[in-house]
Amino acid sequence: MLFVCTGNICRSAMAERVLASRVAAAGGGVLVRSAGTRAVVGRGMSSQTRPLVRANGGDPDGFIARQLDEPMLREADLILGMTAEHCERAASLEPSAFARIFPLMEFGRAAAETALPGQPNDADRWRGLLASAVELRRAGRLRPATDDDVADPYGKSDSAFTEMASRVVPVIDLLAGSGVRQ
Repeated sequence: MLFVCTGNICRSAMAERVLASRVAAAGGGVLVRSAGTRAVVGRGMSSQTRPLVRANGGDPDGFIARQLDEPMLREADLILGMTAEHCERAASLEPSAFARIFPLMEFGRAAAETALPGQPNDADRWRGLLASAVELRRAGRLRPATDDDVADPYGKSDSAFTEMASRVVPVIDLLAGSGVRQ
């Protein structure tokens, strides 16, 4: 699984570390990574993101921003962009990955509709969520929404970071299985 944003120090970094903590708590086995379309390569997570990651059970320590590249996209079973622009950039870098690229919020809607039970470390569950999202997209039942983009909080107030976390974390919890109706 690969999360994508711009600098890879706020949104995708948070999503990576929060989901990775859910996967680790369930016993590991699913690789969770992130990258940026214009990454601040080598930099740690933003100082305003770090406490929010900790507050949501993740570990920001040791995080290093990475630049999105073709090999990452080829290796990822699922690519979740924070905006439509991130998804478009990922698809332009690696067109063969198109079917596996979704905006995070859109994929969250598909997961809510699919409601597959399971643990965040269950690779079969992730494959099922992806297959369902692809089918919903093909059937025209999964369409972009006007509020799918998760706004970039970088350079803004703490409230912008809190707003970002309030959008990202519930979707991560849903994807991890803790928000799914069983």
